[in-house]
Amino acid sequence: MLRILLDEHLSPRLVEQLARRRPEIMVVSLQGWEGGAHLQERDEALLTAAHAQRLTLLTYDQRTIVPLLKQWSEQGVSHRGVILVDDRAVPPNDIGGLIRAIERLWDAQQHLDWVGRVVYLAP
Repeated sequence: MLRILLDEHLSPRLVEQLARRRPEIMVVSLQGWEGGAHLQERDEALLTAAHAQRLTLLTYDQRTIVPLLKQWSEQGVSHRGVILVDDRAVPPNDIGGLIRAIERLWDAQQHLDWVGRVVYLAP
């Protein structure tokens, strides 16, 4: 089952709006997850903690996450999945577009095994 963790650059308002529209979608913001204990954490530690709690990270941060995922793949390190967002496809300030894109992804892929999966969020 897909459970989404929004990185710290995504508005916690997404969680509230998704909960109103689609309460079955499990999504949590990094600010609200474990009282914000993982804010400003290095990518490696964040992905490890998310994996332990079966959370898939949704992030715009392709600059540091993608190289880390390549390194982990080569080393055989597992993660619970990453959903990458391209800011040209879904602008960060387009809350409605993000919500609709997350809903479509959820509808299509919620029951897949997310271990090791990396996908781009389609607009």
